[in-house]
Amino acid sequence: MPIDFQCIQPVVVIPLNSVTNLAGMVPRTLQLIGQDFSSVAQVLVNDIPSPSTVVVSKTKMLAQVPDNLVNFTITSVTVTSNNLTISARSIIKFQIGTVASKVSGILRLLQIFLKILFTTPGRDIFAPRIGGNGLKDVGLTFGKDEGGNIISDFIVAVTTTTRQIISIQSRDPTLASSERLLSATVLSATYSLVEEALIVSVQVTSQAGQSAISNVMV
Repeated sequence: MPIDFQCIQPVVVIPLNSVTNLAGMVPRTLQLIGQDFSSVAQVLVNDIPSPSTVVVSKTKMLAQVPDNLVNFTITSVTVTSNNLTISARSIIKFQIGTVASKVSGILRLLQIFLKILFTTPGRDIFAPRIGGNGLKDVGLTFGKDEGGNIISDFIVAVTTTTRQIISIQSRDPTLASSERLLSATVLSATYSLVEEALIVSVQVTSQAGQSAISNVMV
């Protein structure tokens, strides 16, 4: 079975019930109420790591607001877990772990899918026709009513990527069914005006019947 170098990390997001700004606290601190903080790895405030966190109990924790956000409105708080699993509550982080590792099976298939999805055709000199063009709309300016166009473009990118991978894999009879793509489905896609980003959930299914859900923000 082929093995690739792992460059994606599926990280579980811990659901939050409430986020409260603690008045009078210096430095500025947020109180987070959630379901289970027993395995917290990191707290992101507006996508910036909190410099200090304290788990008060299983359902309550405090997180310091990064210094460069002290005078800004908090638009997002994300708490991630140490548990590395692929599920509907996972988000995909493009990074190499603290220890270099290899990847195979459904995680390798997901990694290949995301690589091709976010490749712009013509950028890979060894395969200039390959690429789902999932980053097509990044950096462009859109009106408030054009979120639907961005979502449509991404769905087309997923369809293109699926077709390309199935075509490539059809020429390799030795590939295991756990790494052979059967289908890819966009489960949800929402354009956030606040974060100016497309938040999408894509389910990748192998011919072995295994599925992996990738939640990404573009």
